[in-house]
Amino acid sequence: MNLNTTWTTLRSSSKATVSGGSDELILCADFHTTGRPEAGFAELVARLDHDATFWHVNPPVVAPDSGTAAPAYVRSWLEPVRAQGAPVRAVFGYCVGAVYAAALADELALVQEEAPQVLLFDPEPTAMATIRHQFGNVFGMLSSILVEEDVAETEGEVERLIRVEGMTVGNYAAQLYTTFRRVGERAFERAGLDQEYGAEMWALFSSFLSYLSFADGLDPRDRWLTSTALSSSGEYNGLNRLRGTGELGGGELVAREIRFEAGHGDLLRSDGVAQTVGKLLER
Repeated sequence: MNLNTTWTTLRSSSKATVSGGSDELILCADFHTTGRPEAGFAELVARLDHDATFWHVNPPVVAPDSGTAAPAYVRSWLEPVRAQGAPVRAVFGYCVGAVYAAALADELALVQEEAPQVLLFDPEPTAMATIRHQFGNVFGMLSSILVEEDVAETEGEVERLIRVEGMTVGNYAAQLYTTFRRVGERAFERAGLDQEYGAEMWALFSSFLSYLSFADGLDPRDRWLTSTALSSSGEYNGLNRLRGTGELGGGELVAREIRFEAGHGDLLRSDGVAQTVGKLLER
């Protein structure tokens, strides 16, 4: 399967416009969609004075039941980066994106003279509870065209699957995607919506579920132990959650943690976080 990953430029370095100047690249890993209430990396970058080119990933459109392996998925992210040719100075990762930040840094450390700095923002691995929560958010986008039977069928399947013995994150995501397509296509037909809109919805949702579920095939712990985490005050987010659940075991999770009063959704729009990131990048 051809995995096509692209990157959006959040800001270009001033050096990139100077003849003979070298560019510095910083990668941002997060799945950001229009209308999401949580702040994204575009808001953080707008508050930074650091002169570099910042790229934000657009993960490939691939279904969670495609059989794609997590390493191949990550390699597709790196193809445009390597083609660009500039050294990657740092990798940022927000929430589950912190898992991908670690994987990208591991790969880049093999081909660069110096491994990129890794900054983690409320880092956490994928769990089935995460997928269930995010599925509910996306499914809610269809609320205006759903009938009571649609909602009952979907909610019942969401809860039934998560209780199946031996259920994995990958299988859970794949089966939720199947449910979403079945119910959604029925609702689209009933509402008379065109196929183009449906195709956009399926592409967005399949990309998002794959982004969440493929992270379960990556182990970020070694890289996290050399990284800096910037944590919100959210009790159920990032390292705060992991300490409570013990998902990654006991002991240290990162090399250094810097805590902020901002909530999870406001972490990337916090001026205090931006000031700290700027200082970390100057080291």
